[in-house]
Amino acid sequence: MVGANLGDLRSRLLVQCQPGQAKNAARVASTHGTGLVLTGRTPGPVVRALREHGFTGPILCDANRYSGRRRSPAVSGLRASWTAEQQDLGLVAVTDSGYLGEHDWLGLRRILTDASRQRGPVIPMLPLAARWFEHSVDGLVAELNHFGLPAAVAIEHPRDPFSVRYLIRGFLELLEAEVPILLLRSNVSALGALCHGAHTAAIGTTCALRHLYPRGGRGAPRLPSIAAFVPRLLDYRPLPTIATQTPPAWRCDCPECDGRPLITLARSQRPEASAFRHSLSAQLTLHDRLCRRPVPAAAWHELCGNALAEHRYLAESLPDWHPPTNLRAWYQLTRDALAEHVQLPRQPALGQDQRARG
Repeated sequence: MVGANLGDLRSRLLVQCQPGQAKNAARVASTHGTGLVLTGRTPGPVVRALREHGFTGPILCDANRYSGRRRSPAVSGLRASWTAEQQDLGLVAVTDSGYLGEHDWLGLRRILTDASRQRGPVIPMLPLAARWFEHSVDGLVAELNHFGLPAAVAIEHPRDPFSVRYLIRGFLELLEAEVPILLLRSNVSALGALCHGAHTAAIGTTCALRHLYPRGGRGAPRLPSIAAFVPRLLDYRPLPTIATQTPPAWRCDCPECDGRPLITLARSQRPEASAFRHSLSAQLTLHDRLCRRPVPAAAWHELCGNALAEHRYLAESLPDWHPPTNLRAWYQLTRDALAEHVQLPRQPALGQDQRARG
């Protein structure tokens, strides 16, 4: 079964979904030869059902104890039963960590210490406040290297963590760790993370699963209608916007669309299901292409630049059109790095039989 060890996850773009979305998400993931991140506290029945129906891709489980108004703090520790349940299902286990606030070194060491005492393979989940990436990355890397454990990170931010240049810079520094780094709960920036050396990354199926919002904040924005990913814009837009404000000649060649114009999504018999499958497949298709480029980081920079050019073109006739800030931040930062020939980090390679903890 693919995904029984950390090496199987290398360079994969996973789909992070709710249990109720797993069947449709697995269909798209299978087409692209990838896997899922199930978000919820009772993954067992869903994992077994997926396997019984022939899904062989890797599966990770995110307990999501770190989000919401009643989130748990990191110092509350880990449940060994959660780890054991995943391992009994034949999965690489992800810990059920609580939230790591800024400078919560005690909580970080509690997670890593507890994880190091559990039977492997196990990946500590690190739900990090954004400010960890401003001044604390060196210390974070040192702790990870000391424990020798891989880490899955989710980054809290009121809007988009990758819209902030200091955070992208700090994340790239995190990728210099001697252990594999996985990015969960992300948007199209997951592609950028993989191009710059992340071991694995995951795109969320909903706005809430593409972000980690602060407790007490506004949370995920409520879109007025169904939204879909537009490959040429590297962004989600509502279906009515796609139908009326983007060029009708824009097509999508992902396996779900097979070259059809994007405006046909709104006219499908089940537009929500069509938009769901297209959005995942389009991003996975982009990832497949980026992986084939000689220098994926340069290819990502070029892709962001092309998308920003499309946004500027649309903004000329649509005054209320605004490009996503994450593309601008990625483009500016990677432009500087490529111009200076900065050595971009690459995550350590693992053999197929290596475990997720030494």
